Amino acid sequence: MKRTFAVVSAGSLLINTACFSYLPPAGGAVAPATDVRIELTGDGSSTMAAMIGPRVRTVSGRVRAVDAAGTTILDVEQVATWDGVATAYLGRDAVRLPREVIARADVRTLDRRRSWVAAGAISAAFVVVAAAAFAKARSRASGNHGRIGGSPPDLRAIP
Repeated sequence: MKRTFAVVSAGSLLINTACFSYLPPAGGAVAPATDVRIELTGDGSSTMAAMIGPRVRTVSGRVRAVDAAGTTILDVEQVATWDGVATAYLGRDAVRLPREVIARADVRTLDRRRSWVAAGAISAAFVVVAAAAFAKARSRASGNHGRIGGSPPDLRAIP
């Protein structure tokens, strides 16, 4: 049971990390209703500290809108600090990120090649676990008395 749980957990982690990557937007601009990761400038991190927290390097979430001045209105889901610590964002309101605080913006994109590799790895793990389970079941089906698949014990009357 523990092995099955470990394989399923590893598979879930593999799918989650392998299927998506953050890439620069195709047209150069971020469209509304897309998932993005925005890296802030050093000054932008200081400017936005009161709104999103101190020492934040990246914010991830869904773009609500981008206005004519380039301000991105973002429903933030996660923030990461300059030392790499990522935490869930606890604020409720959308965050307005002016163009001058943004160093780069990357769009969450399905990575087809990595997804196929992940699917292959998960399929291979499933085959290994299934083969081990069948081998274990076959070994229990031996001629040992009292085991599943074994012959019944001899019955004798007690005098």
